[in-house]
Amino acid sequence: MTWQNNLKAWQNADLPKEWQNELNQVANERERFDGYLTFGTGGMRGKMGIGSKRINRYTIRRVARGLGEYVVANGGKEQGVAIAYDSRHQSNEFAAETAKVLSALGIKVYLSDAIRPTPALSFCVREKAAFAGVVITASHNPSIYNGFKVYDKNGCQITLGVAEEIAGYLAEITDIFSIPVCELPNLHVTSMSEEMDDAYLDALTKVVSRPDLLADYGNELGICYTPLHGAGKELVMRGLLKNGLSNITLISEQSEPDGDFPTVSSPNPEEENSFSLAKKQAEKVQADIILATDPDADRLGVAVLNDQNEYQILTGNQLGALLLDYILTAKADLSKTDTMINTIVTGDLGGKIAQHFGINHIQTLTGFKFIGEKIAEMENTEAHFIFGYEESYGYLIAPFVRDKDAVQAALLTAEMALFYKKEGITLLTKLKKLYKAFGYHKEHLHTITLEDNNGLEKMNQVLDSLRKEPAFLAEIVAVEDFFTSVRTNLLTNETVSIELPKENVLKFYLADGSWFAIRPSGTEPKCKIYFQTIAKTEENAIKAMNNLKKQVLVKWK
Repeated sequence: MTWQNNLKAWQNADLPKEWQNELNQVANERERFDGYLTFGTGGMRGKMGIGSKRINRYTIRRVARGLGEYVVANGGKEQGVAIAYDSRHQSNEFAAETAKVLSALGIKVYLSDAIRPTPALSFCVREKAAFAGVVITASHNPSIYNGFKVYDKNGCQITLGVAEEIAGYLAEITDIFSIPVCELPNLHVTSMSEEMDDAYLDALTKVVSRPDLLADYGNELGICYTPLHGAGKELVMRGLLKNGLSNITLISEQSEPDGDFPTVSSPNPEEENSFSLAKKQAEKVQADIILATDPDADRLGVAVLNDQNEYQILTGNQLGALLLDYILTAKADLSKTDTMINTIVTGDLGGKIAQHFGINHIQTLTGFKFIGEKIAEMENTEAHFIFGYEESYGYLIAPFVRDKDAVQAALLTAEMALFYKKEGITLLTKLKKLYKAFGYHKEHLHTITLEDNNGLEKMNQVLDSLRKEPAFLAEIVAVEDFFTSVRTNLLTNETVSIELPKENVLKFYLADGSWFAIRPSGTEPKCKIYFQTIAKTEENAIKAMNNLKKQVLVKWK
């Protein structure tokens, strides 16, 4: 269908007057009507507004119908679908629309009665033995975005195969304005309420490594917490308090849900700006640690006092390595079957810690859904999941959830900070000890956006040239091509297979242990380049990083 046909369908639809007025204002914006938002393993995400290529009531109905037909075709009507939503504008409306569409197909629905974190949805899917789950969220994107994230019966984000099957049903939907919905009182809906929160919090105790420490000294750790106007406050606060961590200062300006996210430029705990208010409050109360969760509370950011008495934000790689070391140190009965999972673009420090403790280490493609898949595979083996993380602030400690879980991570991070405080050191001091033992690891992420119409073509040209000339730097000794599933030793020309799904990613290894990986977007002209350097000192690691970035990024000019 052409964009003009899509526009005409909108113009002929029976829309509310305010929608008609908005449609008249944007009718010449071709991009809004040029097809639909891409549906993939992360579901669907985009800007809200009028048009077939925006998130709105009708495009939500379309994707809900596609999901519903998949559920019916695979015998999941009685098991049902769990639905949750975060604090973004219209999230509760979109969740209700999803429930109406699924109910029209006779599918049982567990619908959240309030905003809830993404990990709570994953938990609910598993607790209720639902066939699938949906979260209405755009994670840490700006306020103009929303999305439709889909989960499978394991509480894990859907695989590529499932996404393709649902996309097939979506392709058959030609009229988004006539999709059947079921209105009250005929909805097949059971409320997801506080009972589910209580069950989640009972399970959360599995995260604690040293319960006696929290019971005896929990009030000695000063915590500042900000939910960044999102859905994390209820479960994070209750989780901390229930487990003995009572000295908590909630950042009042950011504590209430607000889809405008008015106090931050972006509600992303990976960004310095998101900690500004919390840092000011933490200084006043002399807090030991700052915790920040994104709007759907699957990502956790942490800041701690450094030697200059300033709050320093830990990177995802740093916090992941600290948590892994803490878990392994606290566990008395480690075995070779204990398994840590992270991704191919996560820093190497965690893998070295795992090797030091003699446990198993698995790497996956980028995305927590792949970690969730590995956990499911391990259930029928002797392997035992002990921790999973990725560099983008996602962590999972106990697999009663199958996605990254900031509630779990907040509790264990606070326990860890308290433990080291009683030992007379900070998390940064402990991190320096890890660097001394395993080498100073410096990581960096560089995102390239190619704005012009030929952006995707240029990006693919660069990747093609790198495949033809992988040793474009003299220091490169090996390359992994995840699209061809081959690792090549450039010194010996020996090759080995990579046992992972195919993805258009290249990873280059240098003789000194440094590496960089190039991962392009499949839907927009953007490319992420991940860097890691290793040295005996921080100064040398930073120097090596600056040099490596300079040599690699020249390829993109």
